[in-house]
Amino acid sequence: MAPAHAAPIPALQALLDALADRSDTTAAEVATVAGIGRSTASKLLATLATQGRVLRRPGGYQGGRRTPERWTLITTTAPDCTNASTARPATPAAEVDLPRPVAGRLGAGQLRDLVEACLAQRPNQARSAPAIAKTLDRSAGAVANALQALAGQGRVVQAHTNPRRYLIADASDPAAATD
Repeated sequence: MAPAHAAPIPALQALLDALADRSDTTAAEVATVAGIGRSTASKLLATLATQGRVLRRPGGYQGGRRTPERWTLITTTAPDCTNASTARPATPAAEVDLPRPVAGRLGAGQLRDLVEACLAQRPNQARSAPAIAKTLDRSAGAVANALQALAGQGRVVQAHTNPRRYLIADASDPAAATD
């Protein structure tokens, strides 16, 4: 028997399918496409965000009015720094463990791997820690620390000093780097 707090699997699968077809969308938009309620979509998105399955881009203010949060599905492959992925989710809804207490916490070395994979997506483009952090929805300070560790290991090189921008070591010719 499923726990009372678990969402029905069809609603979760519909949400994942809708997110796979649309990137950078609001909870209301994905709820409409999935054919589920907005509050159900919001709760499922929050749970998926704590599991690291979706990226949450906080809303802001425009003309004195609050803008909605935007959501993008994360695939289990290397992050695509150029565009949010539109691939189908790698984990079916039945395998998603809904409530999880630890919010998006990465294991030892996983952030360095994500940062390196992000730089590898565009090997000739120097990227700053804040730009990578925004792509990965992680702390800019943590990404900067990961970049310094990767540079110390020779896996990335610092291409520019002000602001600090890095390249993957394979494309380490800073003269060839674009902004």
